[in-house]
Amino acid sequence: MSRKIENLLVFAFTFAAFILGTTEYVIVGLLQDISTSLNVSLAASGILVSGFAIAYAMGTPFVVAWLGHIPRHMTIAAAYAAVLILTAVTSMAASFPVMLTLRISTAILCGLTLSLAIAMLSEFMSAARRAAAVAWVIGGFSIANVLGVPLGTLIGRATSWQASFLWTAIVGIIPLIIMMAIMPKSLTRSVVPVAQQLALFKNRRIVLAFMIPVLGVGSVFIIYTYITPFLEDVLGFPQQWTSSLLLVYGALTIFSNWLGAKVAQGNSRVKLKIIFLIQTALMAALALTVQLSWTALVLLMLVACFSYAISAAAQLYLIDLSDNAAPGSKDFAASLMPVASNLGIAGGSFLGSFVIDIVGVAYLPWAGALFAAGAFAVTARCYQLDQLEAKHSLQPAQSA
Repeated sequence: MSRKIENLLVFAFTFAAFILGTTEYVIVGLLQDISTSLNVSLAASGILVSGFAIAYAMGTPFVVAWLGHIPRHMTIAAAYAAVLILTAVTSMAASFPVMLTLRISTAILCGLTLSLAIAMLSEFMSAARRAAAVAWVIGGFSIANVLGVPLGTLIGRATSWQASFLWTAIVGIIPLIIMMAIMPKSLTRSVVPVAQQLALFKNRRIVLAFMIPVLGVGSVFIIYTYITPFLEDVLGFPQQWTSSLLLVYGALTIFSNWLGAKVAQGNSRVKLKIIFLIQTALMAALALTVQLSWTALVLLMLVACFSYAISAAAQLYLIDLSDNAAPGSKDFAASLMPVASNLGIAGGSFLGSFVIDIVGVAYLPWAGALFAAGAFAVTARCYQLDQLEAKHSLQPAQSA
C-alpha cells in the first residue's frame, strides 16, 4: 500500500474504533434515563454494561475463529455495518430483554470488527509503521471516553437517550464508507481449523503473554473504576471538580496511546518491564500520599499517562506468538487482547470492590501496585523465554 492509503486506512479504523468505543461506553452516562424508560431498576440496567463486556470478551474469539475462512475485508465491512444497524435499532428498544439482546449481539460484532481491523493493519502496514498504526486504532477507544461519551451523554440529556444511539450510528457511516473504498481486498484464506486455533489457549507461552494485559489493565482499573469516590472521599476534591478532573484524566490516556506506539517498537518486552516498574512505583507513591491531595492528584494523572502504554505492544506480541505457534491464526490472535483487557477490567473492578469492603477506598493504590508488580514479573519471564528461544534457534546455525 502507498503511504497515503496507509494513512487513510489508519484514520478509518481509528474513527471506527471511536464509534465502537462510544457504542460501548455511552450507555454509562445514560443509565438513569434508560432504567426509567424501560421501567427497570438502576441496578438491573447496569447489566447492560456488564453484559456487553462479558459478551465482548467471551464471544469474540469464537466468532473470529469460525469466520476465518471469509475474506477479511468482507467480514470487517459486514460486521461494522451490522454494529451501526444494531446501534440504531437499540434506540427503538421498548423492553429490557430486547435491549440486552441487542447489546450482547453488538458487543460480539464490535470485538470481531476491532480484532480483524488490527489483524489487517499488522499484515498490510509497513513494518516501521505497524506499532504506531495499532496504537492509533486502540486509541480510538480512549478518544471515545474523552469525546464520544460526554457528547453522547449531552445529546441524551438534551433530547433523549434514544437520540444518542441514533446519532452514534449515523456518524459511524463515515468510516464505513472510507473502509469500503480503501481496504485491501483479500482472497479467501486457508486458515488453521477452529479447534486448533482455540487450542492456543493451552499454549503456555501464549497464556503467559495473555496475562500481561490482564494484570496491566487490571492494575489501572482497580483505581479507575472507583476514581470518583477516590477523588472526592479520599483526596477531598469538591464534587463540582470531578467532571473536569475526569476530562483531564481522559485526555492523558490519549497521550498514553502515543507512548504505547513507542513501547511497541523494537524489543517491546524490555520497555514493558520499565513501564510496569514505573506503574508499580506510581501506585505505591500514590498510596503513601493520599493525605497530600495535590501531590496525590499529580501522581494519579501520571498513572493515566501510562494507562494504555502497554496495549499495542501486548497486542502485537500476542499476534506474533500465536502466528508462530499456529500459522494462519493471526485473526484469532488479534482477538486475545480485547479478551485480556476485559478480563483485566473485570478482575481489577472485583479486587477493588473487595479492598473497599475490607479496608476502604484509600487502599486501592496498594492493590494496583500489586497487580503492576505481577505484570512486571510475567513480562520478565516472557522476556527470559524469548531470549532462551533465540539462543536455541542460533545454536544449529553455529554448529553448521
